[in-house]
Amino acid sequence: MDQVVASARNATQAGKQFASSSAGQLARIEGLVTVSCLLVGVLVICNSRRRHDGGALLRLLVWGAFMFNYPVISYTIGLMQSSSIHNELFVVWACFLLLLLGSSDTMTAFNFDDKSQLTRSMMNQALHVVYLIFLILYYKSQLRGSFLVSLFLLWSLSVVRLGLRVKAYLSTNRTRGLIRDNQIVHEYTMCAERESRSSPPRPGNWDTKTMDKYIYLVDGKEEEKVRDGEQIIQVATGVPETVDVSKVWQCKGKLLRLGGGDHGAARRRDLCLSFALFRMLMLRFAPDHVSWVVFLFQDEKYWDFVVNGLLADDQDLDRAFRVVNAELGFLFDFFYARYPSIKDTLAPDLAVYSAILATSLFTLFSPDLVRYQPLPSPGGNGNASNIIIHGFNLDLLITRLVIAWYIFLESYHFLAFIFSDWHKVKMLCRYVRNESWHKVLMEVPLMVLFHFNVTRYWKGTIGQYFLLDNIRPHWIKTFLSWFSIEAQALDAWLMTRSISLEPEVSHAVLRKLKNYEGRKITDGRMWLYRMGIIDLDLDRDVLLGNSYSRYIMKWHIATSICDMEDTTTVTQDHDVAMKLSGYCAYLLAFQPELVPDNTYKTTSIAHGTLQTARDFLAGCKSREDKYKKLIDLGRLKISRSHEGHKRWQDIRKSSVSEEDEDRKLKELHSFTHPTVLNEAGLYLSGGAYIAVYLVDRIKDVNERWKVLAAFWANMVLYIAPSNRAAAHAAKMATGGEFMTIIWALLTHANVVNPLQEGGANLGLHMLLEEEEKQRKVLEERERFRQDREERWRRMREEQERSAVQIQVHSS
Repeated sequence: MDQVVASARNATQAGKQFASSSAGQLARIEGLVTVSCLLVGVLVICNSRRRHDGGALLRLLVWGAFMFNYPVISYTIGLMQSSSIHNELFVVWACFLLLLLGSSDTMTAFNFDDKSQLTRSMMNQALHVVYLIFLILYYKSQLRGSFLVSLFLLWSLSVVRLGLRVKAYLSTNRTRGLIRDNQIVHEYTMCAERESRSSPPRPGNWDTKTMDKYIYLVDGKEEEKVRDGEQIIQVATGVPETVDVSKVWQCKGKLLRLGGGDHGAARRRDLCLSFALFRMLMLRFAPDHVSWVVFLFQDEKYWDFVVNGLLADDQDLDRAFRVVNAELGFLFDFFYARYPSIKDTLAPDLAVYSAILATSLFTLFSPDLVRYQPLPSPGGNGNASNIIIHGFNLDLLITRLVIAWYIFLESYHFLAFIFSDWHKVKMLCRYVRNESWHKVLMEVPLMVLFHFNVTRYWKGTIGQYFLLDNIRPHWIKTFLSWFSIEAQALDAWLMTRSISLEPEVSHAVLRKLKNYEGRKITDGRMWLYRMGIIDLDLDRDVLLGNSYSRYIMKWHIATSICDMEDTTTVTQDHDVAMKLSGYCAYLLAFQPELVPDNTYKTTSIAHGTLQTARDFLAGCKSREDKYKKLIDLGRLKISRSHEGHKRWQDIRKSSVSEEDEDRKLKELHSFTHPTVLNEAGLYLSGGAYIAVYLVDRIKDVNERWKVLAAFWANMVLYIAPSNRAAAHAAKMATGGEFMTIIWALLTHANVVNPLQEGGANLGLHMLLEEEEKQRKVLEERERFRQDREERWRRMREEQERSAVQIQVHSS
């Protein structure tokens, strides 16, 4: 034991001696330089992956790089300056580390609330440019000639780049850009609306195939005017400089031609459409500056755009997802990344990049670096300021790696701009404006540009949470509870899982949207009522007055109970129903901001129902036990509710004293709410009630899952419309949500506001009464129309007879 302690003490002393020695200081500096390069690389390469990868590890890496790259590099440079080692390569490392920081500004915010990050980034870059020239001038006497010239040239180029980025910052600043761009789109849309009022939109006036009469601005020349005492920014309509989607669809060039174009023409048109839709969607993020454009009397027009346009081809329903995903890609870049403006040319950036590349390569292969020999130290030992391992200079390797890494990141950054969707849209707008570009000489390079698609838009997965599968706490939570640690933050990790969104699931939602009659999305109760699956009793006892959260929770429990009853059937409808049910429950429990309901109430329902289910089903050992107990609960709920309703009607009809009536009502409440129902709670018993109806009324298991698949596809559409644009944008920083895609799609169908009025749904009896009133109104209108046509027919016949008589008399 004493030998072990002595060995540890000797190792500690040796480590302290090495750390305080010149070699130890140099090794620490080299390690920090390597870590700094890796942090910048993670930030540049992994930031764009956040839009399609919501993994916790990636988020941790990006967050760590985002938080620590500036402090680590600053500390490293400070350590170089305070070190007693005289190594001219320190200046080269410090300069290239500062230049690397300039390459890492592709990320402007880690989350949606980080609004001032871009401003801080620009200020930091300006300070580093000043610090860089200070280092070069301070250590110029220690630098060899080629190093001094290269670093001064790179500093000059960094100044030019900073100027270009400040200019881009002023034009694409998040707050300023949001206000300005929304004003432009708003004015353009309203102006186009005013011009079209002479011919009100009617079915048939617009064409979803050619996009005729659709007011979606892609790009145009901006003009500032003063109109009626107000300064406005306007893009003129109907001029050659203005590019809208109808002009893109009418382009005769091979790259965009509608019919007869090359194979990728439709994808390129859709990319322009995605950008135009992105500009329209941005209106929802600035309600204080410009309001959402209300297309008066045009609900049918924009519903047709989605249903008969994006979803027209049953064999290519994914087109709607492609268009919306690209649109949300533009939205992600606007909020979280530095993106190229489609107004500006990339020629200055190309010139700066070429100069940086040439200068960096010159530095990397300069004779002074290729034949580098350490300068003698003041003590006369030439190797004191370098680490030499078996004749190999480690400092020289670090220098080459830093310069090569800088060249790689600069190239990656520039090529990402070149092949970005922003640059592609800009080139397509020029292609539309200039017919001279409709030649092979210009089309071939553009086809090469569009061939490379380096952008992925969405993670393609959905979360899954099944409440009844989590009635037993995870062993990790049980272990932590021994130490009185709640650890609710672990719930999402322990109780949920992420699965790939299969085409049949997404297509079920899109087909439900496409097959809607009357362009009105409902909660599905009327459809179930007409099929005889639910009745007025179930609606009165369980569904009446439900908010979004209550409605989802009860149906989720009912679906899970049906899954317990049927353990053998694995059909496509079963998969669709279970996956969408699990996804809606996941939103309820872990993404309540995306549900258009009170966030606190939504979370409390999810957590409270889970605890209630754990208490009620604590003694169940198997799925069969849980199923039997829940079905018995549902049947008890049904019998007590129906009998209670009859007794309540008898009490209302009876003429008894007020005191007796109160007594009978208390007895009725005790009858309808026995102990077992109170223990089960409102949502567990309500879900069991619905499950009994489903099991008893739909004997065919396959038909039952077909109904549930259609119901949950409808549910996704029903809860998607909301006014929580910021919540959807915030979730994009962690990979995005399927619900955000549906939200954006319905926005373009002019389904904007939440569909549930007053925070609760109406009773079926009220909906039936309203439907009957509407039916009578329509019948009255139809009779009026027929009477009017009959009168016109008689008038025409009378006029014809009069004309014949006049001709007879005249002859």
